[in-house]
Amino acid sequence: MAFFKNPFAGKRVSVFEKDDGRPKTLVYTSGRRFSPFSQRGRNVSLLNKFWQFYEGESTVFAAVNTIAWNTIMVGYTIHSSNDEAANLIRNYAKKLRLQAHLLDAMIYALIFGDAFIEKIYNRKGEISRLKNVDPRTMVINFNEYGDIESYQQVIGNKKGPLIKPDKIIHLRLFPRPSSPYGISLIAASVDTIERKVRTDEALSLAMVRHGTPKYDITVKAPEGGQVPPESVLEQIAEKLSNLHEENEVVHPDLIEIKTIDERGIPGVEEYYNYFQTQLVIGLLCPEEALGLGRGSTEATARQKAIMFERMIKSFQMRIAEMVEQELFNEILEHHGFEPNIVTMRFKSVTEEDEANKAKWLGNLLRGYSRREYMPFTINEVRAMFGFPPLEEGDVIENPPIAKSYEDEEESSSSSD
Repeated sequence: MAFFKNPFAGKRVSVFEKDDGRPKTLVYTSGRRFSPFSQRGRNVSLLNKFWQFYEGESTVFAAVNTIAWNTIMVGYTIHSSNDEAANLIRNYAKKLRLQAHLLDAMIYALIFGDAFIEKIYNRKGEISRLKNVDPRTMVINFNEYGDIESYQQVIGNKKGPLIKPDKIIHLRLFPRPSSPYGISLIAASVDTIERKVRTDEALSLAMVRHGTPKYDITVKAPEGGQVPPESVLEQIAEKLSNLHEENEVVHPDLIEIKTIDERGIPGVEEYYNYFQTQLVIGLLCPEEALGLGRGSTEATARQKAIMFERMIKSFQMRIAEMVEQELFNEILEHHGFEPNIVTMRFKSVTEEDEANKAKWLGNLLRGYSRREYMPFTINEVRAMFGFPPLEEGDVIENPPIAKSYEDEEESSSSSD
């Protein structure tokens, strides 16, 4: 039986064109390519506006720095079952001034949505130092699948050389579905900030205009006399224009002085608090952290502190994972160690959340004090508090417990 080749059968294309496979989902069609500085939601003028809000609006400045400094500057610890690898990473972290670079990156990521740290190498191919890059100048080149192909820096409308993805540490906290760029913390509050700024200016002018009393001065003409000339009125107005709290006014009965517009600005606090509250909500920072705890009780302030700490902890976990994968593993492999054997753990802002968890866990474990095995292993308990596992931590076995008086009586009666 003869077999013929199908002339309509085309060449079969493998779906695995790369070692790590090829995605089947797209972020945009191959015929349409995004320009990162012209796509909606991200452009240089908007990024510059974010920076102006950060520099010029006190609430934005306080919120960004409160989140950034509480996330990074609480410190961190390095953990590994290999002491030599852990010491290597500790030495590199100190040499590279890792904490200072992470603080700048955290501030930039909150303001612009993205932060970029360049890894600089020496002649031996070792990472010699780190450098924070201005996010307003960085362009991400990515394909239709959303994979980052390279980075470029744009200075004066001129693109620099292509930079490989593994040479840049990219931090974003709030992702976009259509691109690898992140979303600024300020982006959600742009309209609120602009309204608040306009309201602040209007209130400032209103307080200057209506905050101090105005004088209505009447200069009467004597009986049968003439109205005082304009020069005399100007002299009286000049003398009364520089009044302050220590001045006393003495005048003849031909001059009558009354105050007008003494009611001030009604409802000024409601106008200010409305936009202030909206801004604080958008910036993810509790009022108590900004010194604005109006009407807060001890219970509500405590609950807000716990929620704020959990948000900070989530940022810390994101940053720790990024550092481990994009920095620590490269250093480890360069020095002959296996990757993923060193972990990074940031310290807590407060111990409130962990204290509640430890109290709950302690009460639970007390109920298992007379059983052979605990409900959690050492590694499971360590994972609850963010610590890496131990090789011998798979099982917790209780030590033998001395029998109580009731147990001895039961055993003696059963033997009889």
